[in-house]
Amino acid sequence: MKNYKSILKNCFLVVIAALFSALFPRFEKRASASEEDKPLRVRSLEIVDRAGIARMRLGAPVPDPVMGGKSSPRRSPQNGIQINDANGDEMGGIGMLDDGSLIFCFDSRKGEATCMYSLPSGERGFSVTDNNGKDRALMEIKADKSVGVTLNNEEEKPLAIVRVMNGKSEIVLTAADGKTLWMSKK
Repeated sequence: MKNYKSILKNCFLVVIAALFSALFPRFEKRASASEEDKPLRVRSLEIVDRAGIARMRLGAPVPDPVMGGKSSPRRSPQNGIQINDANGDEMGGIGMLDDGSLIFCFDSRKGEATCMYSLPSGERGFSVTDNNGKDRALMEIKADKSVGVTLNNEEEKPLAIVRVMNGKSEIVLTAADGKTLWMSKK
């Protein structure tokens, strides 16, 4: 008798479910074509790891960089992508600053390591920085339209410069004491 009641109960539930699904529209919501075309509008988006640390941020603006738990203000708010390590320290990013600068940088534990940039002044370039924050290698177009490659020592003093300006080229090699070792003829 128990099996009969169980079978009858299950049949009743199946009939109710069938009637319910036939009489009422499906509960799953399907987006209309116009809803699918609508952009997702948010001010920021964080991708977090298993520990809840924000490893990548997309924002307008992104937060100021953090290194070793200490936040440092940017010279201007940055809109774009921020890449962080497992400690939440900024290790690079790509974006546009509100002052009009475009940047694409990778960082080391001590500061910026490499940056590609374009400034509102027309200056643009690529820099490689050492762990002390000193620019060691620069390739850039200056606001005056000169093009140059500069190699610096640990004190950020130029030891080798190759520059082109107004159709003329210049090469300067300098000793560590600042004396010119060799300069191309102009």
